[in-house]
Amino acid sequence: MPFIISRTNRSISREQEQQLKTRLGKAICLVPGKSEQYLMLGFEDNCRLWLRGDDSQPMAYVEAAIWGNEAHLGYDEFTAEVTRIFHDVLGIAPDCIYIRYSDIPDWGVAGHNFDRNKYL
Repeated sequence: MPFIISRTNRSISREQEQQLKTRLGKAICLVPGKSEQYLMLGFEDNCRLWLRGDDSQPMAYVEAAIWGNEAHLGYDEFTAEVTRIFHDVLGIAPDCIYIRYSDIPDWGVAGHNFDRNKYL
């Protein structure tokens, strides 16, 4: 049950959003046990972001909330692919793409909570 939300100071066209959606859907498979089937995405463009005291460069902040992967398996490969995706689609330099991971201990969907001890 991963959730990926990105914030960028760039505008994202509908075509670019589709490209991001498709490629992130494939990239999440780099994290064992995760797939596009349960992936939720959010895109926030035209954000007011500053990096190294400057707001003139294209940049992105990406948050990946992932349940049930305390060992962070696949994160190195996923980070490399997310960086490649945002560089390819939005032209953002890799050193201007920050990725934050959140371990999700509890998750609810469709009116039910997932018990970590039951599913892991």
